[in-house]
Amino acid sequence: MMQQDTLNQALEALERRIENLPDEKYHLVQKDLHNLVECMLKAGLEPSERVIHLEKALMDAAIEAQFDNMPV
Repeated sequence: MMQQDTLNQALEALERRIENLPDEKYHLVQKDLHNLVECMLKAGLEPSERVIHLEKALMDAAIEAQFDNMPV
């Protein structure tokens, strides 16, 4: 239970951090959220649909950011 509380608190803190970021900076926290979701899964916790959706959105932002500086 303590590990679940710790992971939930970390998730809440990360979500607050994400809320304060401009959209073009989302890719900077994608890896943090991914790692947190992985820890939750390893601990036997099921991330909510909202968290899964957020992780996908951040992954999309990270992929898009890779192409922003690509020469055409």
